[in-house]
Amino acid sequence: MSIARHHSYFRLTHRFASDLRRGDFGDQAADLFSLDKGAIIGLEYRFGITSDLQAGVHRSILSRTIQMFGRYDRWRQNEQMPVSISLIGSIEGLDNFTEHYQPAIAASISRAFGTALVLYTVPMYVGHTAAADFVEGHDEHSHDVGGEPVVPVVDEHAGHDDTFMLGLGGRLRLRPSVFVAGEVSPRLAGYDPLRATWGFALEKKTEGHTMQINFTNSWGTTFGQLARVGSEHDIYLGFNITRRF
Repeated sequence: MSIARHHSYFRLTHRFASDLRRGDFGDQAADLFSLDKGAIIGLEYRFGITSDLQAGVHRSILSRTIQMFGRYDRWRQNEQMPVSISLIGSIEGLDNFTEHYQPAIAASISRAFGTALVLYTVPMYVGHTAAADFVEGHDEHSHDVGGEPVVPVVDEHAGHDDTFMLGLGGRLRLRPSVFVAGEVSPRLAGYDPLRATWGFALEKKTEGHTMQINFTNSWGTTFGQLARVGSEHDIYLGFNITRRF
């Protein structure tokens, strides 16, 4: 959603590091369904410069990635305009924004059907995704999350450098303050290792806060991470907490 002028938005993202499909029910229960295995955490802050323009920064411990971004919400759905359109630009870098820079540009196109359903499509280009290091389970900056070894993945996509992908999502209201949401981001061209990222979630909204419980095949929360980090097998439990000021 848009942010009013001089208002703020804070988001905490949290992905437990253990695969929910690994082992049997007893193994999962022993680790409290991945809660004992460490987590990938992201912190994000956005500020409304005007009622149409916002800027923000997101920091994920995955490769110690920092992403800086802006969004322009000029076109909003009304009687003459069938969809809302936002333009998004960002750049992110690994190791606290010191290496492997990945610019991105996207358009978020949404259509609301009353107050019950919103559908989204987000065509996106992410540059230099192949340059960013990627290892299975974690990355070179890992601190052995979950006590599992880090094993490098052989890059089978060295001939591509950038990624074109299409985000598709929806959010359905089940009750006045309860929603279910889902998304998938298939890669259309370029660098596309492993599987496209996907996720589904249950949300509870209160005055100023939203709590989301989600299941995904990726720890990724930045555009570059979503372009290159999607597991072919693993499912991760996580949650997001947002607060608008």
